[in-house]
Amino acid sequence: MKFIHAGDIHLGNPFIGLDAQLPDNLKQLVQQSTHQAFMKMINDALTEKVDLLLLPGDFYSASESSPRLQELVQSAFLKLNQAGIQVFLSLGNHDFEANTSQHLPWPENVYIFDQHVETTYHTTASGEKIAVTGFSYQSQRQMTPVIDEFPTRDQAVDYHLGMYHGAVGVTGEPYAPFKVTDMLEKGYDYWALGHIHVRQTLNTRPFIGYSGSIQGLNRKEVGPKGYYIVDAANQLRPIFREAETILWDKLQLESVKNEDDLQEMINHYRTGTQKNTFLSVELLNVQDQVLRARIDSGIVLEKIREHLPEQVWVVRLTIRDTELRAFPKDTIDQAYWLRALEDILTEFRVNDYLSDQVPLVLREYFMTHEGKELLKQKMVQQLNEGKG
Repeated sequence: MKFIHAGDIHLGNPFIGLDAQLPDNLKQLVQQSTHQAFMKMINDALTEKVDLLLLPGDFYSASESSPRLQELVQSAFLKLNQAGIQVFLSLGNHDFEANTSQHLPWPENVYIFDQHVETTYHTTASGEKIAVTGFSYQSQRQMTPVIDEFPTRDQAVDYHLGMYHGAVGVTGEPYAPFKVTDMLEKGYDYWALGHIHVRQTLNTRPFIGYSGSIQGLNRKEVGPKGYYIVDAANQLRPIFREAETILWDKLQLESVKNEDDLQEMINHYRTGTQKNTFLSVELLNVQDQVLRARIDSGIVLEKIREHLPEQVWVVRLTIRDTELRAFPKDTIDQAYWLRALEDILTEFRVNDYLSDQVPLVLREYFMTHEGKELLKQKMVQQLNEGKG
């Protein structure tokens, strides 16, 4: 058995807020990027002769999609149908009504999960019996831990796969909160997660994790994007395959003395990339006040763009000072500070602010009462020491 796990494709993403100075050909490239990445994945599925395609939520960027986009999807899935590839699709917080709004008929090889947990079965061409369990969102927010409704592994099948669009959390958080331990208790062979746009492994064996988005959607979604290809012959260990049409990236530079120095550093970066790249450049601790003023005015950005090849577009050029100035503690009202901490350190916000690189055990700890109290104590301590 071989399958593709691809979460958060976001077909039809509008890419609102593109730079007005962006050339028309690059603007069109951005607007078509999710479509191109999707078609690359479809072609790879045909080449690899996979058995299944798992799409755990936010397949569309919104519940309503254009007729042209629906035609693209229908044509792609019909190609998979002709090759005997089954598609399992769950709807997430962005496209939860996609199956109830006006839509072209889905090909017979496409199974869309209902708004309650259900298990469907499939037998591969080689005779392997597969169970796939999943659900679709009922609205933009799914406040309850839907994981509780998932059955334990069906022992009558060769492989039991779970599809889940949500995030690690506790009851009351908006995106089907779950704990990894809850998934492990189900005994499944693989969990294809969606909702988080960066690749993230929550557990190795069995694999529980996110494939990330198939195409970066804005300047914050940096780095290669794509999907996982998973083969039973490789013990269901996912292998990442790139699919993005454009690469959003970030370049952080220190010790920039002048404009020529900056241009040389950016030229050095572009020699190492062959992709269409949308680059955000951040300069640390620029000391030259003339250079700072010219950057703030936009003049430097314009000149950089003039000297770069078309395949690299500098989205923004900013300055960040890392040497922070501490505020005297007497200038901050202590009671107001503590009330602000209570507001910031709610369970939802703590989970939202933690980096995706934070180990899972720490993420879960800082959502507990003990973890939040420890954070507050540390912040108050730094305030009292004048480190705020």
